[in-house]
Amino acid sequence: MITATLPLPSPAKLLHPPPPATTALPRQSLSPPPGKFYTSPNFEPLKALLIRQANMGHINQALATIDLMAQHHLTPDLTTYSVLLKSCIRSRNHRLGQLVHSKLIESETPLDAVVLNSLITLYSKCNDWVSAKSIFEDMGEKKDLVSWSAMISCFAHNGMELQSIAKFADMLRFGVCPNEFCFAVVIQACCRPDYARIGLVIFGFVMKTGPVSDETMW
Repeated sequence: MITATLPLPSPAKLLHPPPPATTALPRQSLSPPPGKFYTSPNFEPLKALLIRQANMGHINQALATIDLMAQHHLTPDLTTYSVLLKSCIRSRNHRLGQLVHSKLIESETPLDAVVLNSLITLYSKCNDWVSAKSIFEDMGEKKDLVSWSAMISCFAHNGMELQSIAKFADMLRFGVCPNEFCFAVVIQACCRPDYARIGLVIFGFVMKTGPVSDETMW
């Protein structure tokens, strides 16, 4: 017999002096470092082209546009990458999604929760729960409700019901309050007879924390 209790979520440079004058410094390269955005008349037209290609599902063309931007020392912003990742999610194209991810890594651009959550969803939809889990665990304090929900859903949709339930419990321990989608996913993960009692505990938790629409739950 499996028993479970769910914890209620709690409310919850130095400036360095300039170096002393020395002999003339060697001439520095004018090429900008990766991961930086610079004003350029080419940036907005190329960004618009990339977004249009992504929205049309032409991911290979969008990747070619990223390479073209790199030739001009330009890096797509996170909004553009987010649109491109959504296109990969819609197409369930694991290979192209990995290519987009590699472009993000090469750009050395700090990633925000929106892009990281999109990567988790991408790998989840492509049945690559290992990559999704790795990204989730590396997020640190960037994790939000969407991150937790995406990971819970990833486990559930990849036949890992117990891991999905355990991740839901972890979320509560971290003081993150579930939303309707999260409740629906974890209760569906409890449909196996072995986890029925856990499902009843979670359903009781739903009743304590507030109403959830029938359409979402069932």
